[in-house]
Amino acid sequence: MERQSPGYKGKILVIDDSETALSIARRTLEAAGYTVLTSNSALRLPAIVHAEKPDLILLDVEMPALRGDQVLELTKLFDFLQKSPIVLHSSKPEEELKELVGRSGASGYIKKTSNSINFISQVEEWLKSTRG
Repeated sequence: MERQSPGYKGKILVIDDSETALSIARRTLEAAGYTVLTSNSALRLPAIVHAEKPDLILLDVEMPALRGDQVLELTKLFDFLQKSPIVLHSSKPEEELKELVGRSGASGYIKKTSNSINFISQVEEWLKSTRG
């Protein structure tokens, strides 16, 4: 579905090393009408963003090759990576996430939760804020 079409809700890239977390995020977001891209490797972020141009990126904080905050440092090297907001998606304590956002330059955070309504609501808020 194209960005200009009336039914378009948004394209979201979810990056997480956990296949379970990716599966849950994909099912939840697709059920809410979003186009979802997933990757279990943060190293693929530049290629995916360049090709797909997601409206929002949800990035896990704890990953084996690169932590989320390290990935954010790399995004500063590529102009095209700065067009999509990158939101940390983690089960870390809220205070730790706030500190990580401030330190890393992430747009914000969404706590991993089993509450799909709250998750979708937060995603919608991020998308609204990026569209003006």
